Amino acid sequence: MNKKFWLSILVIGLSLILLIGCTKKTVKENEQDEKVTLKMLIAVDEEVFKNRFKDQISDAFPDINLELMEGNPADIDQLQELFAKGEVPDIITVAPSVEYIENLDLLMPVDELIEKHKFDLGIFREGIVEDLRAYDPLGEGQLYGLPIEVSMTAMYYNKDIFDKFGEDYPTDGMTWDEVVDLARKLTDERDGIQYKGVQILNWATNMPYKQLSIPGTDPETGEVLFADDPRTKQYFDLLASIRDIPGMQEVDEDKPDGFHENQQNIAMWVASATHLPLIAPVDGFNFDMVTTPVWKDLPNIGPSAVALSFNITKQSEHPDEAFKVIAHLASPEGQKVLSRAGSPPTIEDTTAFDEFGSQIIEQYENNYNARAPFTQKLAPVPPYSKYDESLLGFMNGKANEFLQSNEDTVTFIRKLKDEYETMVKEMQGKE
Repeated sequence: MNKKFWLSILVIGLSLILLIGCTKKTVKENEQDEKVTLKMLIAVDEEVFKNRFKDQISDAFPDINLELMEGNPADIDQLQELFAKGEVPDIITVAPSVEYIENLDLLMPVDELIEKHKFDLGIFREGIVEDLRAYDPLGEGQLYGLPIEVSMTAMYYNKDIFDKFGEDYPTDGMTWDEVVDLARKLTDERDGIQYKGVQILNWATNMPYKQLSIPGTDPETGEVLFADDPRTKQYFDLLASIRDIPGMQEVDEDKPDGFHENQQNIAMWVASATHLPLIAPVDGFNFDMVTTPVWKDLPNIGPSAVALSFNITKQSEHPDEAFKVIAHLASPEGQKVLSRAGSPPTIEDTTAFDEFGSQIIEQYENNYNARAPFTQKLAPVPPYSKYDESLLGFMNGKANEFLQSNEDTVTFIRKLKDEYETMVKEMQGKE
């Protein structure tokens, strides 16, 4: 009788252990099943994705698994190939356009989600949200995402060149005229090297243009407006004043120009703020940065820039979770992480400004003027026109062409108008 009693107890005990084990396994499996996987389509590699996005989202939301979806969100053909395979992202990083909103029917307006989740748009820098609403291609002023990063510029300068020429370093708030005058003093040959005072070639060439907020085309008729605006001539006159500095156009194929690369013969360089953590590691390079030069009648106004928004797709099965992700990345906490990694913040927060690029530059002893880009207000974006979607790229390419030519501004602008009118007619022919 006693043996049977203890045998029964043993059997019951083993059963309970098995039951508990099975219960734990079921709970764990359910937890895994409940974890939401969101796919983000953004043009970065796995390391950058993990450093900037995945790790902080995992910490903030243990129930969300954020995955990188390989592909280029700006490549429409590639997107359509992905969609054909049934692969659609939950979050995509693109500038809203008619192509994404109407033709692909891809982007979801987020104003209702903003209200539902009580997200405060007041945290963003002045003009950020307004510009995004102004760039709604449907003209309804809707937001199709939250602004996570904004393109900011600065003027970098090589201290050693200034020391060699005996000139004072640039300061925040300088005008374009002051920079051109200074560039003349710094453009000369010394010790067999042709030094050049300033460079705004390549993508930065249109920075002075973007400070002027010049309307491009009439949104209804497509009439080209920018060419007859006197500010366009003002812009090209500035480029001519830089181009025509003696020695500025001299080219040595064996010794290419460069600010932090090649022969380091450029004294001042207008470029993206994101170059700071890329330049800082250059061994022995002695530089700093100040604000982008301004027009005399537009003090403290930097180039216009429509922020990069992180958007939710209509096809996402988890729009609320996707919104939580982009809302976190846009929050002060998320923005500081991104700022430390070198992503210019969109929020109005001096701590985020001070930490810009610190993940890399804190390894070096130099105390860079990293806050400079964020002390300027963004110029308002011109009124939206669907015929302007190619305009900035067009103007930038033509400005670079002008800098390497000897044409006068009036003749050159007349050619620009003719060329862009032809482009508008081609766009209208496809409507």
